[in-house]
Amino acid sequence: MKIVLAALNAKYVHSNLAVYDIAAYVREQWKKEDCRGDAPELFVREYTINHNLDAILQSIYQEKAAVVAFSCYIWNIYEILTIAKELHKVAPNVKIWLGGPEVSFDSCKILEDNPFIEGVMSGEGEATFYELTACWCGKRDFDKKKYEDILGITYRDANDTVCENAPRPLISLSDVPFVYQDLSLFENRILYYETSRGCPFSCSYCLSSIDKRVRFRDLSLVEKELQFFLDNKVSQVKFIDRTFNCNKEHAMAIWRYITEHDNGVTNFHFEVSADLLSEEELALFETMRPGLIQLEIGLQSTNPETIREIRRSMNIDRVKSNMLAIRTFGNIHQHLDLIAGLPYEDFESFKNSFNEAYDMKPNQLQLGFLKVLKGSYMETQSVTYDLQYQDFQPYEVLATRWLSYDEILRLKLVEEMVEVYYNSDQYEHVLAYIVPMFDSPYSFYEALGAYYKKHDLFGIGFKRERRYEVLKDFCEQCLAGKVSMEILMSLLNYDYYLRENAKSRPIWSCTDPIEKQLYQSFFKNGGNEEIRLDKEGYDSKMAARMMHIEPISTKAVRFIVEETEDMNIFEEINQTVYCLFDYQNRNPLSKDADVVMLSHL
Repeated sequence: MKIVLAALNAKYVHSNLAVYDIAAYVREQWKKEDCRGDAPELFVREYTINHNLDAILQSIYQEKAAVVAFSCYIWNIYEILTIAKELHKVAPNVKIWLGGPEVSFDSCKILEDNPFIEGVMSGEGEATFYELTACWCGKRDFDKKKYEDILGITYRDANDTVCENAPRPLISLSDVPFVYQDLSLFENRILYYETSRGCPFSCSYCLSSIDKRVRFRDLSLVEKELQFFLDNKVSQVKFIDRTFNCNKEHAMAIWRYITEHDNGVTNFHFEVSADLLSEEELALFETMRPGLIQLEIGLQSTNPETIREIRRSMNIDRVKSNMLAIRTFGNIHQHLDLIAGLPYEDFESFKNSFNEAYDMKPNQLQLGFLKVLKGSYMETQSVTYDLQYQDFQPYEVLATRWLSYDEILRLKLVEEMVEVYYNSDQYEHVLAYIVPMFDSPYSFYEALGAYYKKHDLFGIGFKRERRYEVLKDFCEQCLAGKVSMEILMSLLNYDYYLRENAKSRPIWSCTDPIEKQLYQSFFKNGGNEEIRLDKEGYDSKMAARMMHIEPISTKAVRFIVEETEDMNIFEEINQTVYCLFDYQNRNPLSKDADVVMLSHL
């Protein structure tokens, strides 16, 4: 029997760990048990929601499978139901099954609304799907009439009545096989990996809180699997453990292992609670190679009443102190999440949460909007909170008792500006100059968003160079009399050339470049007494191509470097600092060029 496990990912670089786990588990169980019946042929097929739906339908139909099982999430349920309905028309004998969090909590309704679906797996799918394959393939002495013996499914009986079986007990995570034996299947994809399931916390908006018993994969297995990633020098491994550091001993063992066996290439991504990080963990972080790990931190809100209502437990002061400490290490990317639309968080409260989060100086600040997930406690409280949300995926908040739709739309403008100007990490120094000119960081991004809206700039596929021009125009119009154009232009130029090895002047730049003769002379002479470039193998023409020299005002230096004696020296010498950008050597986190500041050429 041929069985297809189908996944529709949000992006091509993503992969679906769930379907690979299920396939690997089923194959292993069939090998272990010596029972009658032929083992099924299992095939994993991955697509993206950006694919043409008709093309996906054609692909799945041409598999000529007996069973097609779809992995369902908030981002793909519409597409999956659309494809499944059409597949049933052209292949009515194919059994269509669904599984995943988007169908686990209203499985009866899914079957009632979609008669072309034969059944739904709820909760963890590995053992459930194995028993289903045993049923279909005759490994055990039962067929469809024995669906009643399989825990964790909802199905149609012989009379087409929807039946829901009891939930399935949780399995040991150590029983799930390691799926990454053949890395060619995951070329150019992010590798997802889990060492725990469940979460000890009870956040009302999250489905992980339903499974409060955290189960850990045996560390002896984890270390072997980590070494496999390291030996193969994969670019990134993304841990999907919901709160990775909820068990300090488990987390420290993994962090020590990857530190001690670092291959200089692989990056490991973790979702953590920053307030749980201990001094011991911070001390280990400080020793890590830049880019070895990155952290995703769910702050969501800083309103104490909101935090209590959503059933979170968090020391916000400790979150901030730990994040700022990690930032000083200069080796770890930190991603901080906020959620708009939570209970007791009105517009003013959210602005305060935003400003406090901004002060924590994350590398990325994700301003998200509440998604009311099926099966979550938040869904049960929708009437109490006057919670209005979309009936279709992703079930995003529209309004609450505390936040109007007009205010949601204002926050959407801020979200876009934060994404473009803060999260891109391409305007760091100019933002350090202009943001303090506003009442708060939120005020700046709201004003910038209003400027974009007024000038119909949203929805335009700008080149990076144009974004700088818009920021310059915004400052000239909205900060007239406050902003120094000398400093502003220096910082715009600095941030632009920090990332961009451009040999032509940007159209918005009104500062003069270094004289061509002086520029060429510097590289021909191999540098000057402040810096020597002419080491073994030096090529002046190559150096000129892979480096750039940009003059900036000394008044701008304080927004680039920390307050140091060196900065004071520059200010005492003259009115210009020469920044030498080296694009052959870049910061492994930000990808910025290495920069040396020279007092003269």
